[in-house]
Amino acid sequence: MSEEKSSALSPEKERTLAVLKKKEADSLAFLKNMTLIMVILTVIYVVDEITSNINLMRPYMIFDLFRIPGADAASDEYANAVSKMAVTSIPTYLFMFLMPFYKSFSDRFGRKIFLVINTVGMGVGMLLCMIAPNYVWYIIGTVLYGFFTPNDMQVIYIMEVAPKERRATYCSVTKGIALLSVSLIGVLRSIFYDPSDLTTWRLVFLVPVAVALIVGFGSIFLLKETPVFLQRKIEELEGTEKPVEDETREEAEDYSLKETVRYMFRSSQVRSLILILTIFMCAVALTGYAAETMLAYGMTDDEMNLFYTVEPIVYAVFAFFSGFLTDWLGRKKSGILFGILALAGEIVFVLCAVFGAGPIVLAFANGLMYGGLWSFSDLLYIVVPSESVPTERRASVVGMLQYTALSNMVVTIIIGVLYQFIGSRNIGLVQLVFFVPFMLLSVLYVRKHLRETKDVDLNEAGQVT
Repeated sequence: MSEEKSSALSPEKERTLAVLKKKEADSLAFLKNMTLIMVILTVIYVVDEITSNINLMRPYMIFDLFRIPGADAASDEYANAVSKMAVTSIPTYLFMFLMPFYKSFSDRFGRKIFLVINTVGMGVGMLLCMIAPNYVWYIIGTVLYGFFTPNDMQVIYIMEVAPKERRATYCSVTKGIALLSVSLIGVLRSIFYDPSDLTTWRLVFLVPVAVALIVGFGSIFLLKETPVFLQRKIEELEGTEKPVEDETREEAEDYSLKETVRYMFRSSQVRSLILILTIFMCAVALTGYAAETMLAYGMTDDEMNLFYTVEPIVYAVFAFFSGFLTDWLGRKKSGILFGILALAGEIVFVLCAVFGAGPIVLAFANGLMYGGLWSFSDLLYIVVPSESVPTERRASVVGMLQYTALSNMVVTIIIGVLYQFIGSRNIGLVQLVFFVPFMLLSVLYVRKHLRETKDVDLNEAGQVT
């Protein structure tokens, strides 16, 4: 049972309540423009996905900044450069510990402001990469945009404005469209990159940087706060919010990460997510060397352009329909399916690359792998936790789950440091040997431990009913 509403509020709280109710009314009215909202959020998603994949240009940055003879990805010089970057990057992983603290602020101050900050931050990070005079500045740029891309505030925003029966569909449609834009990296590479002038890799960043900064600042004027967030704030002031599962009112109103952590370990669903995601992120760490694998087995620049154009389209089509599957099959069954497809895609990609298959086959295999992999990731990092925890904990829990990526960090560092001994011709097979058991174990744990959350009302998620 909730406590009685306080008979009288202080003048300051009355003013705050009036402002919140006005914002709520404006926000609910703004939902009538759902098409406009989805267009804006899709453009932001485009920025997020291009930023997440722009590191496909890493081999060409290495050719330039490390002066690799003959731009040969199979050379010892290239392998040594990758290892050197891995060692230099180790201190930057400390920034990862700040992500949950940063993300938790959106539970206090709202979704909109952090949607703006994230988008602008991605643009600034890519700008630093574009103008980097040496590989250290390039790493700083990747750290900056890497800090903002995992926050996915646009997804939380979509989750809180979409109809509950179409929540996953809205997410997947916007993501599918955004992923189609990743093929622009291949298009931009074919337009701007000149193999005879290794410095031209920088021009590939130009358009994404401009779009990120324009849409980021433009969102200040084009979007409003989500009604779900405002409704929860109003309930807190009025004292009418429902009690949260396993929490007293005092604990629910404590926004500290300490209380968030306590909540996470009291919730069996969140504990299961922590275990699954820790294992899963070990598998993810072993999927980042597709370009090196293909270049080492003799793929030409024209073939790479074709691969970079086709692969994102395959991935995007998969992501586009994944939400329909998730809303139809439910979260648990679709998670199992996505994991199995990721396994199949990775196995086919590595074996086909080793045996010299063409760029179309490799693009379809790698697109299938990434489609399954990141649909699985979005489901377990965003959709299921968003439907499992209350509004005042939602962004904080989603942020804290990023700590499961520590396993990814450890495996990434180990592989990066050992790259000079593994070499580009062997990295694909090494990926395969470790990816399969980690991914398979993740799927098995989803089947055994995850609780279905389909059709949950986000205003009542995690509450006693």
